[in-house]
Amino acid sequence: MIKRLLLLAPAAASAQIIYATSYNNHALTTLNLDVAKGSLAKVGAEKTDCGSEPTWLTLDAANSVLYCLNEGWGGAASITSYKASAASGALETLDILPVLKSPVSATLFGANNSRLAVAYYDTSSFGTFSVSNPKDLILLGQQNYTLASPGPVPDRQDAPHLHDAVLDPTGKFVLVPDLGSDLLRLFKVDGSALAASAAGVVKTPAGAGPRHAAFAVSGRGANAKTYLYSFNELSNSVTGYSVVYKGDGAPEFTQLFDIPSHGPGTSVPAGTKAAEIEVSPDQRFVILSSRGENILDIPAFDGSNSTIKSDPLVTFSIDAATGKLTLVQVAPAGGRNPRGFSLNKRGDLLVSALQDDNRVVVYQRDVRSGKLGKVVASATVGEGANNGPNYALFYELPEKKRC
Repeated sequence: MIKRLLLLAPAAASAQIIYATSYNNHALTTLNLDVAKGSLAKVGAEKTDCGSEPTWLTLDAANSVLYCLNEGWGGAASITSYKASAASGALETLDILPVLKSPVSATLFGANNSRLAVAYYDTSSFGTFSVSNPKDLILLGQQNYTLASPGPVPDRQDAPHLHDAVLDPTGKFVLVPDLGSDLLRLFKVDGSALAASAAGVVKTPAGAGPRHAAFAVSGRGANAKTYLYSFNELSNSVTGYSVVYKGDGAPEFTQLFDIPSHGPGTSVPAGTKAAEIEVSPDQRFVILSSRGENILDIPAFDGSNSTIKSDPLVTFSIDAATGKLTLVQVAPAGGRNPRGFSLNKRGDLLVSALQDDNRVVVYQRDVRSGKLGKVVASATVGEGANNGPNYALFYELPEKKRC
């Protein structure tokens, strides 16, 4: 279930680790964030056993296990499991399992996070794995999809392209946006069944190309309302849905709106591509990252007086009663091509991975207003032109006890 955080949260953890993946140096990098000093420093050697194109990271914080997906464009695709040190965040490799090419997103589900659901982009598949023993990853089931004819954007919708895997607030269903088919695929994952079972589809606007999605729950108990927000890559829009649960059946989705990524009445430059979407821990805000806009000028990170171009992070507030989104802020992502970003547990820090700039940037975030503030720290991740860091994820170490 989604946990709500109070606006006045307890003191932040004494240490925060950030993991970042990058294509161009084929590595998983561990970074130590010191907010007080404003530093983001590499910890130990980079891990290169996640494969040729490490991308998505899924953290089992309760068991200190990290799962890394390797898309495998330059070799064999795989899933690698790591044990994360509770003292330093250092990673110990546990298992490497070969899988179909192009796994792009994953989510944990089941008792004690014993299962992993994976979406495959190029191979048009959805798979589930047993991770009850992270030293022995096991494929449980796999479902493959085809498309009778190309979609409205034929060069991108020539086949099903599953792009994300999102666990619903009840923990009983996994939702998978299919960019190629203009569908949100739903899978039932509760009960004693080993693998997931198909539980229906939701049609998105034609040519939308749903990429990633996020649930939000407003209110509590009988007054709680659930919403889903789909961030669409091909139309650069956000589609909002109300989600209603009735008994043990699949939830019902009703479309509420479909708006441009910067809000109603706005547009984005040609070549823009929607990227990541997150709902804040307090369930009050939606944050989006958009690639290819290059609309903002920010101070360079090399200490000079020059400026560089940045794509935006766009924040909306959620109307708890209606699910409607209202634009709050268009802020810099820290550079070009913010393919992935994440928030810490408190929601007062955001880390952005800039794929075209070989940079990871941490921003302050005001929990009450939802607005991003100043840069806390940054680090170089990746080497060479383009295809640098594509995802960054917090791992917050336990706070040290005081004597």
